[in-house]
Amino acid sequence: MLEEEAEDALSRLKTIRQQEAEQLRQQQEQARIRQEEQNKAFVTDMTTKINGLTEIHGVAVPKEDRKALFDYIFKQDANGVTQYQKDFKKNFAKNLIESAYFTMRADSFVTEAKKSGQTTAAQKLRQVLRHSSKNHTTFNADEDKQRPAWEIASKFL
Repeated sequence: MLEEEAEDALSRLKTIRQQEAEQLRQQQEQARIRQEEQNKAFVTDMTTKINGLTEIHGVAVPKEDRKALFDYIFKQDANGVTQYQKDFKKNFAKNLIESAYFTMRADSFVTEAKKSGQTTAAQKLRQVLRHSSKNHTTFNADEDKQRPAWEIASKFL
């Protein structure tokens, strides 16, 4: 009698384990399907955003660069690695720090860069104007020295 009960218990245990294994397989399959749907939605969303991209923080993004950007981020080689991943890994610490800082300070960072660029450009323009003004004055003075006095005076008459 104990032997029969043990066999019944073993049979029920096998059935329970089979049911648990089947439930686990179904849960894993559902998780896989959800993950695939999320991945598709992410890629679709990114495609839409990249195709609609005209500028990034005031810097124009040409239409031909949009496809290149998408490929750079998502196109995988035979090993399943994208060019972005390869480039990012080349100097991981530096790229991580720069990316985090840019993300943290994006708008103010770009604003400061623009101010710095404008200041630098203005300084260069001032230097060029000063330089050309000096050269122009020197050129005219040299030219005036070589011409007779009556020609120089005729300019003012």
